[in-house]
Amino acid sequence: MTMWVSHEELVGFTHLKRYSAQARVLDRHGIKHTRRPDGSIALRREELDAHTLTAANKAKAKREWRVDVSVLGDIGKKRGVTRQKL
Repeated sequence: MTMWVSHEELVGFTHLKRYSAQARVLDRHGIKHTRRPDGSIALRREELDAHTLTAANKAKAKREWRVDVSVLGDIGKKRGVTRQKL
């Protein structure tokens, strides 16, 4: 694996082919990159990995909501309903 992200990989990440459009996407996401004299993007693989791995970790850290049905047992007791065995 090379140290630099290829143009094809940048197209896959940004979904854009023009260098200027790719630079706007990278700027918007706060990814450090350099413009070469010909206008192409020089992006170190470490920078891209740091951004994508951070985004993945944030997604994992989202709270998982669980339904608490423990109060349903109290409702039956208040109404005099008993459980029947099947």
